[in-house]
Amino acid sequence: MKNEEDVIVVTKPIKIEEGKHEGIITNVLHNLPNEAEGRTYDYLDVVIKITDSDNVEVKTGFPANISELSTLGRLLKKAGMDIEKLEEGEKVSVTDIKEKLVDREITFLSKNEKTSNGEFARVLKDTIEFS
Repeated sequence: MKNEEDVIVVTKPIKIEEGKHEGIITNVLHNLPNEAEGRTYDYLDVVIKITDSDNVEVKTGFPANISELSTLGRLLKKAGMDIEKLEEGEKVSVTDIKEKLVDREITFLSKNEKTSNGEFARVLKDTIEFS
């Protein structure tokens, strides 16, 4: 076998219980539209380490639309960003968003959903609260 950087470790599927969890936001990933991957819209993935479940990480996606009514706008408002002062057409950097969200402790609810690929935990976005 080559060096350790050339391997992928096999793991078992991780089961996350439905309900309330504590966690910390560890990253924000900006995903631009990509026709090759079938993604026609711009969105942000918020990566959450669930601290009460053996530090398992989950991702939850937000359309990259900031307004008082959007899910991302409501999350940023909870995180302390003054959404009401932003002008239509104004640009907010992903770096600024990361500064508001990354390393913040949160609580949230999850719900398990069955798909053709198995059962997955879904973060209920509007239940994210900052500690």
